[in-house]
Amino acid sequence: MQITYLGHAGFCVETSRSIVVMDPWVSPTGAFDSAWYQFPCNHHLAALIQEKLQDATKDRYLYISHEHKDHFDLSFLNGLLARDFTLIVPHYRRPAIRELLADYRCRSLITFDDGQEIPIADGSVTLYIDDSELNRDSAILLRADGHSFLNLNDCKIHERLPEIRQMAGNIDIFACQFSGAIWHPTCYEYPEETYRRISRKKAMHKFEVTAKAIEAVEPRMFLPSAGPAVFLDPLLSHLNFEEVNIFPRAPQFLAYLEKRLRDSHRPEAPNIMPGDVVDVTTASLVYLVPDRVTEDNYHSYMRAYIARYEGFFRARRYDDSPGRIDLVLKRLQAELERKLDAFNLRERIDRILYVGLLDGSGKLLRVDFHRGCVDPVDAIDDEDNYYSMSAPYWEFERVLDQRLSWQDFSLTFRMRLSRAPDVYQTLVHGFLTMESEDLNHFCARLLDLEAATERIIVEAGGCRYSVNRFCPHQGGDLAQAWVEEDRYLVCTRHGWRFDLPKGGQADTSSDTIQAIELEDS
Repeated sequence: MQITYLGHAGFCVETSRSIVVMDPWVSPTGAFDSAWYQFPCNHHLAALIQEKLQDATKDRYLYISHEHKDHFDLSFLNGLLARDFTLIVPHYRRPAIRELLADYRCRSLITFDDGQEIPIADGSVTLYIDDSELNRDSAILLRADGHSFLNLNDCKIHERLPEIRQMAGNIDIFACQFSGAIWHPTCYEYPEETYRRISRKKAMHKFEVTAKAIEAVEPRMFLPSAGPAVFLDPLLSHLNFEEVNIFPRAPQFLAYLEKRLRDSHRPEAPNIMPGDVVDVTTASLVYLVPDRVTEDNYHSYMRAYIARYEGFFRARRYDDSPGRIDLVLKRLQAELERKLDAFNLRERIDRILYVGLLDGSGKLLRVDFHRGCVDPVDAIDDEDNYYSMSAPYWEFERVLDQRLSWQDFSLTFRMRLSRAPDVYQTLVHGFLTMESEDLNHFCARLLDLEAATERIIVEAGGCRYSVNRFCPHQGGDLAQAWVEEDRYLVCTRHGWRFDLPKGGQADTSSDTIQAIELEDS
């Protein structure tokens, strides 16, 4: 078995009788309305992928893990001329991937359920699925020729890794995301020191979660993947040069890993470049591309990368006439009203949402969840209890024209957000990032989590506590959580911390796991 790294979360795995290409993202126009780009640049590997998928001596498969555009590169897939391969996709409740590929001409399309295994010529493929409404993602386990490759990409099923490891046996190669990819705190209006503090905390949590995943899987080699992206748009390019944010690069994580894991538990962990090849039998790199990005040449590399796209972004002209902007605001008001109508749990939200345009006009829409109405206003008048989001009118217009989903829009990072108090609310996040037709499923999922009665016992600081087993955020299994500072139970999925002596109260939201201290018997 050989594995060629394709950049970001992409891999091409070759076995004696099969080729499996995973999440190829190589389009030169990036993802999320050209907000994200591959790092290092991998556009040249499109020809290699096409060549591998035309190898008639082997069975060929192409796996798409989920619908995020840095994994599901539909423009590249549509550009493939030879399609004698089988598509592998997860079966999610939301049919977006299946609908987009419904008319795609290839040998066949296989949809997997969670944990489903299918045979291939010289082994098997198994998918593990997270379908928790706010998240839709999957991991893939490929076993062939007596070897195995577990690619978790960004799938946050860390609590399931011990079970997967027990079922799969020894894992030779393990790939996993180590870097952040979300709008908090990236797009929030924080003072610089607050931004750095939150970013540092989130980055360190991600590092620790990934280190614990490596300990659970015990691979012979770990491949850091699925990020970070880089940002070539002048509106976003400053993110590439921030000293502290949630997008650390692989060498920074590998330095952490060097200190964090004991020698006996530390696998080989190279800083791979797009085009590098791993031999699984020896768990070693057998080909390294000659031009490599290092911490020493990173800044000059990025300045040159950004310069190549200056003309591309300069050519993106927008009609910012008042009439056009007014029309977008009216359409946006109607869309937000439609989302409110579909939102069963809206009355639970105790703050006002303001949605505005970053065009200098200062125009705002005031979303009142309790009253179920959206009204134009001139200013924020709930300064102690509000959430606000502003974005360029043309980015909202792309959502309204269905060229972007709300989730894709959230990943453009071209918006500014603020909230008071600075407390996360799952319902607000869901309202802002989900399609109206998905909101009721999202609400039902939250109600199911609230209705779950299973509890577990955990120990911290010399005390024993009975707590709800599942995280109220997205249902992570707290039986696999860990304890910090002798008092906080930390969910492995997103790092939510619950203060056990304070009844299991989350430290960044109003949610709780209802911790009860048990008396010694």
